[in-house]
Amino acid sequence: MTLANQIVYFSEKEQTFDSIILYMDLDAFFASVEIREDPELAGIPIVVGGNPKTKRGVVSTCSYEARKFGIHSGMPINQALKLCPHLTMVRGSYKLYGEVSKRIMRILGRYSPTMRVAGNDEAYLDLTDVVSDYEEAKRLATELKDEVYANEELTCSIGIAPNRILSKIASDSDKPDGLVVVKPLEIAEFLAPLKITIIPGVGKKSSEVFSNENVTLCGDLAKLPHQLAYQKFGKYGLKTWKLVNGYNTENTEEKFVSHERKSISEERTFFDRYNSWEEIWIRIDSSIDAIVSRLTIKKMSFKTISLKIRFKNFETYTRAHSLTSFNTSAKHVRIVVKKLLEEFEHKKPEDIRLVGVKISNLRKIDDNQKTLTQFF
Repeated sequence: MTLANQIVYFSEKEQTFDSIILYMDLDAFFASVEIREDPELAGIPIVVGGNPKTKRGVVSTCSYEARKFGIHSGMPINQALKLCPHLTMVRGSYKLYGEVSKRIMRILGRYSPTMRVAGNDEAYLDLTDVVSDYEEAKRLATELKDEVYANEELTCSIGIAPNRILSKIASDSDKPDGLVVVKPLEIAEFLAPLKITIIPGVGKKSSEVFSNENVTLCGDLAKLPHQLAYQKFGKYGLKTWKLVNGYNTENTEEKFVSHERKSISEERTFFDRYNSWEEIWIRIDSSIDAIVSRLTIKKMSFKTISLKIRFKNFETYTRAHSLTSFNTSAKHVRIVVKKLLEEFEHKKPEDIRLVGVKISNLRKIDDNQKTLTQFF
């Protein structure tokens, strides 16, 4: 059967989205750290990389002021100097960049138990089980941006979308210090005015193929009948057509590192102020129910219970208690969490920004196993 005669069908899975993915990219990371360390570099075109004495080497990264001259990462230094003769070169403090990156990634890791670090300056967070909808995801992202800046005086751009590809495109569409949310039903409209080269994998050669068929924007491809897109551009063309039309083309679970589950947790970020511990406890109690429900489905028992609490000044505390035996009871989780909360009763409940509960030290339940109830 020839390519033109094949009939392409869509699976139901390709039309549904079950994930909320956040992509964070630190803005001009190396350059921004250098500017933070030496404020006199602010507002001028600088590049990190190369040798300032010999004027040789390659641009590692550059400030946004330098990018206005057409300078970009990977460009030879001598070419960058031709574009901007008054360019300032910085050799680079790569040890410092690594230390800053580790601190920021630790901050990100507190926002989701499922995280994929893509480099010193970028990472993906799976918020699917952390937030209830995209509006809550946006509020969480705002808090994350604020915390990164409060701790490191660096800005970042964030994209939130149903999969990794779209979340990165969303982040890149509004830099620096941006925050873009693309909901499932908004994908086609969001992508339509963007160049087709924004799609990962569409390089120089494939863009020429698209251009030869008058396809330069994502919207141009989206308007084609899917059979025609397949006939003209093959399997990759069809996959790209699905993406620009808002179909789910990515199995997120396969994109994050899979491992045996070692813990189950749930965190609640408080965007509204609560004036009493009773109101706080209602949210904690709901989290405990959700965690134990997931534990029951997976037929697992636990031995360790942890409490995480964060206040408006970003002070974060983690406390844990291990039981004397494995357990499955929500009642015992509540007792332990209440005990751990006693340490913070002198704090004002309206100052709380986040509370999380985690159960760990898990093991599969043997059908013949009897769960013990002794815990203190």
